[in-house]
Parts: sequence; structure tokens; C-alpha cells
Amino acid sequence: MPAQAPTHADQPPLSGECPLMTSREIREAFLDYFRARDHEFVPSAALIPQDDPTLLFTNAGMNQFKSLLLGQERRGYVRATNSQKCMRVSGKHNDLEAVGRDGRHHTFFEMLGNWSFGDYYKQDAIKWAWEFLTSEMGLDKEKLLISIYKDDDESFRIWNEDMGVPAERIHRLGDIDKGDEENFWSMGDTGPCGPCTEIHFDQGPALANGDERPLGENDSDRYLEIWNLVFIQYDRDDAGKLSPLPLQSVDTGMGLERLAALKQGVTSNYGTDLFTPILDWVARESGCDASDPEQRVSMQVIADHVRALVFAVADGGRPGNDGRDYVLRRILRRAAFHGRQLGFTEPFLHRCTEVVIEIMSDHYAELGSAKEHLQRVIRIEEERFNETLDRGLQRFGEFADEARTRGDKQITGQQAFMLHDTFGFPLDLTEVMAEEGQLSVDAAGFSEHMEEQRARARAAGKFRAADRGEEWNWFAGEPGADRDAVRFVGYESLQVECTALGTRELGAGEFEISLDPTPFYAESGGQVGDRGEIAGQGLSLEVLDTQPGGGGPVSRVRLLEGKLEDLEGAELVATVDSDKRRATVRNHTATHLVHAVLHDQLGSHATQAGSLVNEEKLRFDFHHDSALGRELLDSIESEVNRQVLDDCEVHRHVDVPIDEARKMGAVAMFGEKYGDTVRVIEVPGHSTEFCGGTHCERTGQIGMIRITGESAVGAGIRRIEAVTGQVAINLAQADHGLVRDLAERLSARPDELVTRLQSLQDELKSLRGDLQDARREQAGDEVAGLVSSAELVGEVRFVARLVQVADRNGLMDMADELREGLKSGVGVLAAAVDGKGVLLVVVTDDLIGKGVKAGDLVKELAAIAGGTGGGRPHLAQAGTREIDKLDDAIAAARDVVAARLQA
Repeated sequence: MPAQAPTHADQPPLSGECPLMTSREIREAFLDYFRARDHEFVPSAALIPQDDPTLLFTNAGMNQFKSLLLGQERRGYVRATNSQKCMRVSGKHNDLEAVGRDGRHHTFFEMLGNWSFGDYYKQDAIKWAWEFLTSEMGLDKEKLLISIYKDDDESFRIWNEDMGVPAERIHRLGDIDKGDEENFWSMGDTGPCGPCTEIHFDQGPALANGDERPLGENDSDRYLEIWNLVFIQYDRDDAGKLSPLPLQSVDTGMGLERLAALKQGVTSNYGTDLFTPILDWVARESGCDASDPEQRVSMQVIADHVRALVFAVADGGRPGNDGRDYVLRRILRRAAFHGRQLGFTEPFLHRCTEVVIEIMSDHYAELGSAKEHLQRVIRIEEERFNETLDRGLQRFGEFADEARTRGDKQITGQQAFMLHDTFGFPLDLTEVMAEEGQLSVDAAGFSEHMEEQRARARAAGKFRAADRGEEWNWFAGEPGADRDAVRFVGYESLQVECTALGTRELGAGEFEISLDPTPFYAESGGQVGDRGEIAGQGLSLEVLDTQPGGGGPVSRVRLLEGKLEDLEGAELVATVDSDKRRATVRNHTATHLVHAVLHDQLGSHATQAGSLVNEEKLRFDFHHDSALGRELLDSIESEVNRQVLDDCEVHRHVDVPIDEARKMGAVAMFGEKYGDTVRVIEVPGHSTEFCGGTHCERTGQIGMIRITGESAVGAGIRRIEAVTGQVAINLAQADHGLVRDLAERLSARPDELVTRLQSLQDELKSLRGDLQDARREQAGDEVAGLVSSAELVGEVRFVARLVQVADRNGLMDMADELREGLKSGVGVLAAAVDGKGVLLVVVTDDLIGKGVKAGDLVKELAAIAGGTGGGRPHLAQAGTREIDKLDDAIAAARDVVAARLQA
């Protein structure tokens, strides 16, 4: 059935009039506006946070600027602007259940933002927001309303006197003393916070649903929040006291989708050019009726969710069982289920991604390069869910039967939650299916289970300011202090003269020391910290490890000679363990080469998911769905070794502006955080990566590489382990020695070993077959004797015997032949196998129909023999450690069978 345009006002047609301004034009107009006001354009952070374990997904533009807003970091700009990819599906910002049912909530959205880090404040932030919306976007000033925090008189004055907004259109909201934090923003229970002012658009009384209450009390779609301007000016302590911050900042955010709806003359985001091509595709491919309200909801769920999946998977996410992976699985399953509601019977979401990529790739070029990977990931997951969905429907049927049997005719809250959590069934789906079966659902109980889950999500996603305890600020002072107080010179020198800036005792004869300068590399980017020694003026210290500290590298040491108090003012010499360092740099440079080769041979999706580099080996985790065969691993190893033999120079580019580094094609490393300038390691023609680690001067210094293993470490994550240098040479020599020994033992040349081993395997297989045939023949003869000696129990033939067999399989073969030979009867066999007693009972089909079952019989006999057992009606087995009791079980078998026959 062809798609039809809906008639209700808040759901615009799928393909309406030409938009007044496209979403692309709006995005560029916003960025250009703030670029012209000296704002640095900062590209969107990845949707999957790389340096913030407190977040499931990037959920606001400010995420990548946390350290700046907290005063922990300084960059080369004090004003910034961008369009940030965001997802809100858990914790405080849980929009998932509302998605598709109104025109403004989404999982994925773009947040247009501008920031000031100690530069301009309320006056300019408000002026520019007002000017952009009214002059650049042409929004009607008379339809704009403002909300401010109740005590923010400064913002009121700017809006009223400078911007000319009438007092009656400025609403004071919130009261933190009463627990109402409306128009008051904070990062957490304590830390930086401040008032915010929001700009709303009055869409008219037609969208109020009869609600005549003012802004702040009205929950209808009439008043649409467009832009939130946050003024970070206080520091809140544990008692709730607000103290002024020395550095005042501005953090603003505006949803592109909502602004596009206003500029394109629609009252639903789904009516914009960001969504209509997706909705058109869904309607065309499914043949659904777009004018049907419920089908329209399903279409909108799919349109929203496929956008979220495209961006999340492109940025390194993938559906799975834990954390953000589980959230993505729920999103995909919800979309796939709604697709089933529309008539899709085969996986379709991976095809729908084409439309999203076409709409968005002009600004987010990474979507094009990740297209093949993300489509494969989404297709595989949807295929799996189709099977899960069928099982979920079956489970619902079981719950429905239970409800009818109980008599209450209600699906319990726990059952509804299980359908939601395990099979992805939204509550409304369960309610619809229940209603069709004249059943109800315990929605309150379901909500209780959902709230428990949300509480767990909130705990996982809570954002906290940096710990200000000793661990955080040691040698660094308060937030905003110079975090590079220690000069690291270990790139150039492995031995330097230095002094101690400070020490801290750890116990057990160990303590930490901060040196200036220091040659010791602090563990980072997967590379372990340096070891070595420190000596001078009667002091001798062994360096056991080096880790990042607040002000630079901090080394853990053991005092070998001298006294701790003698360190103050002492002239010291710090020496890195050069053998360990050289071995480590070989592995680190080799890791870059492995990464590049994986990218070339597997595809652009094969990006880093973690790494470990030490003096012994390298370990590299990467995104890929399947195991790498031996042939592919050999190809990867050969290509890396070819690059090693080419002896390419390894270039180090220092203090490269991050945008310039990206233009060089530099690849960011997993889990790392970058500032304005970065260090880039380049092997020309092969690899270019952001990296602060230590490396070879030339690839030839790696010596050689040997891949020692490849395995799975999680859903869609593979791991390669390898060794280089002398360790690789030692391994190659060991392998050669093993081949040589095998050749001598088998009297064959090394190149004949495979043929010789295959010949031996074939011969062994043939001998085993002959042995098995002989055993079967012997068992057949023995079974024939058992059948001929069968006695009658009533009118049923019966055999019970202790036999000798080589293994359990031999006993099973004998039981099968006995059952066939008896035609109609019961057989009981017992044997000692591998030091344990085994009982087997067989029953022919005609007796099973009369209530005689092998599983029942073997349980009684097992109890006599001091064991346990069970099985199917025609064949069952039991085991016991008391072999001597097998005779008792065989002796009792006749009476047990007779009793069963009489019953």
C-alpha cells in the first residue's frame, strides 16, 4: 500500500514544500557566525567517549571541554564553537522511551554550541544568541520567550534592557534552596555550577492541547526550548554553599533539529530534511500507511534509531551485552521490532543507513569511509535479533498461558521487564499483545524494575569533577596549575643530571619521586613506564616503574643506598634501562605498522580498540568481526617484515596543530586525550598516528616481527600478539629447532614433514577404524548371546548383565544393538569404565507406550548402586563411584522391571 501523507497538524507530510533553509545551511550559518566572532572551530568529538569512562556516550557539546571548564587544562583558544554529535539514552538524559511519540525527542541529535573559557560572559553570550536567532535566522521576536534562574538579575537586565524583551516574556524559574534546579546547571552534586537562561519559541495555542499555563508549568509542545546558555560562575561544596569561581565560563547548546523545524515551517523535527528522506525510504520499502498514527510512530522510531546506529557504529560502538554496547543493542532491536510492525520480514536497517549517510556525510566525512563496516555490523546484529524476536513472541505466549492458569490474567511486571530487557519488547508492545489476548500487564511492577535499571545506569553515567585529593594534585597544585612542571627529556636522552622536586612514601621500602628533568617515560598510550636507576652523592635508587603524575612523570623507586632526607638538593644522575627501552620501542613502532597493515588488508573498520607495549611483546586489539586465518596472519606478518627490511625512517612531528595533524591523515589512538597540538609519528607511505610514545629511528631497528597469537577478546574485538627483535629471533630459532628434531625423528627432510605427518595420520585413522570394527563385531557376538539368553518377565523379554568394554562408547554401541535385537523388551547393562561404574537401560518403543521408561528404571537402579542417573524413555544411563555395587543393581533389575510392568 503506498505511503499517504498524515492529516494531523503536528505530523507534517513526508515530503513537503521546499524548506526555507536547509539543515546544512543552518549548521554552516551558525559556525560561520561564531567563527566571525573569533571562535575556534573544534571538530565534533566522537560519539563513543575516548577519554571519559564516566560517560556511555557523548551527550553534550561540553563533554570534550570538561577539563577547560574545570580549569584543569589550557589550550590555544578561549572561545570555541562546533556542531557536536550527541546521544541521550540513559541516566539523567533518558529520552529513549519518548522517541517516536513526539516531534522533539531523539536518541541521536546535533548540538550547536559556543563556549567561552574565562573570556566573554553573560552580556556577549546573550547578545549573540539573540542576534543569531532574530537577525541571522529571522525568527519572530514576538514569539521568543526567555527563562532565567529566579535570582539571576543580571541576565534579566540584559534581556530586558539591552535586548528589549518585555518583562512579561521573561520567566524566573527554579529555587535550589528548595531542591528545584530548573534553570540552574551543575556538573555534579559538588563542583562548578551556575545559572542558565533558555530561549523558547511559542508555537501557538494549537499545540497546547488546552493547557493554558505559562512557560515553566506548561508541559505541552507549545513552548519549544531552542537554546540553553549556561553561565558557570560558582563552586558548590559538600554543604551546598556557593562560592564564586575565579574563572567564569559560558557553555551553550542548541539542537540543530529543533532549529531546522522552525526554519522549515514544521512543528515536528521529523518534518525536516534531516528525517524526511529516511521516512520516505521506510514508507516506500515497507508499503506502510504513513497516515496511520501508530504506523507513523514506528516510522519515526526507525528514522531516529537508524541515525543513532550509523553514528555510534561509525565511531567505534557495536551492539553487545554490556554498557554502551547493550544500549546500542536495545536501540537496534527497538528499530527492528518497529520494522516488523510495518511489514519488514527481512533485515532492512543496514540498507536504510544509505539514506542517513547521504544526508550527513557532507559534514561528517567519516560516515563514508565507515559505510561498509557499519552496514555489516548492523546487518549481522539484526539477523540475530530476528531469531530473538521469534523466541520473545514464544516466551510471551508462555507467560500468557501462565496468567490464564493462575486466573489473574495478568502479565507480571517482572515478566514484562524480562521481555523488554532480554528481547527488546517495549512495554506498549507487551500491553497491545496482552489486550489482544484479553490479558492485562502489571505496568507499575514493570516501572519498578525499569527504575532499578535506570538507577544502575545513573551510577555508571554520573559525571564527577576531578578528585582534588593528594593522588590528583601531587606536584601539581590546584586545578589550573601547570601540569607540565616536570621536563621530560627521555625522547632525546636516556641519562640526565637532575634534582628531586619531591617524594612521597608508599610503604614496604618504596616511595615515589618527581625529578626535573626526567628521562623516564610515564606509562601512556599502551606503552609501559620506564625503569632504570638514580644515583648521586651517596644515594642509589632503583626505578621500578614510571606513571603520569599531576605535574609530569612520577617514578616509583626503591632506596638501595643512602637516606631519603639526603635527596633534598642533591645532584642526581637518572639513567633509563636502555635494554628495556630499546626492546619497548621496537614493539611500539611495530604496533603502528601492524595497525596500518590491518587497516589496509581488512578495511577501514579495523581500528584500534586497545594496546599494550612492553619490552617482551606487543598486544594490539582491533575492531573486526571474525577470526583471521593462518594465511591472512602470514600475509600481515610478511608485509610488516617487508616494511622492516625497507628500513624506513621514522619521522617525529612535534607540536603539530591538531587540525593540521588530521589533514596529514594521522590516526588518533584509542583511549587517548589530545590538546591543541599533538605529536605525530609517521612512517612515510605506511603509517601516520597521533602518539606521545617512544619509537625507533628507523624501521630496520625492529629487526623482525613474529605474530604469536590471534584471538577474540569480546564481541567484534580481535587481538593480535607479537614479538620483535631478539625475542622474535629466539622464537624463530626455537621453531627451526623443533622442525629439525621432528625431521630427524620421522626420517624426513623438513619440506617433507607435512606429507609424512599426513601419511601417519591416515594410517592411524585406518588402524582406529579397524579396531572399532573389531570391537563392534565382538560386541555383536556378545549381544547375540545376551538376546538368546533373555528371560521373560511376565510377557516381556528381559536381559541384565555385567559386561566388559573398552570405553563408554563401546557400552553405548552394545546397548543400541541390544535394544534392536530384543525387538520387544528391556535390557540392563553394567560395566566398569575409567575407574567408574556405568549403568545403561534400554526399552523398546512398544513398552514405552505402556508406561515403561528407561529414565525411570535407571534412577531406581542407580540408587541401589550408590549413584545418580537419568535419560530418555528409550535410553538412559547412570554413573557411580561404587563399582562393587553394580552387581547389586544387576541382581535387583528383574524385580524393578517387574514392578514397573505391574504398575
